[in-house]
Amino acid sequence: GAPYVDHRWTELLNARSIPGVLFREMYFTPTFSKHEGKTCGGVQVHVTHAEKVDPLRVGVEMLVTLKKLYPEFAWRHDDYDSTNPYWIDKLTGSSRLRQQISAGADAETVIGAWQSELNTFDAMRSKYFLYNGRRG
Repeated sequence: GAPYVDHRWTELLNARSIPGVLFREMYFTPTFSKHEGKTCGGVQVHVTHAEKVDPLRVGVEMLVTLKKLYPEFAWRHDDYDSTNPYWIDKLTGSSRLRQQISAGADAETVIGAWQSELNTFDAMRSKYFLYNGRRG
């Protein structure tokens, strides 16, 4: 959440009809960090059907809609790492997600960008499954 976030984020996320989740508007006042003492808006993610949830899609949809709605949004910097200065790049393993979202890509495009890598990984790991050889 952040001080500039309002009800529109919740509305846009719910309009996306993301399988297995609903979003609820929320407000809170952090007791530490950069927004300490400020009322911040955000969303609560409610899992409605766990078997339908793709957590990566939920996260990407949240980032895409946040960036789309709020020009104030900025990727958080790691001030102590000049070679890899964005925290999101550390979390995702590369700058690709950040760069795509910053360039205006939609969630399907961002998720689709790693699909061939995921398929290769799935094929490689399937031989190690004990039972049905299926993912998940």
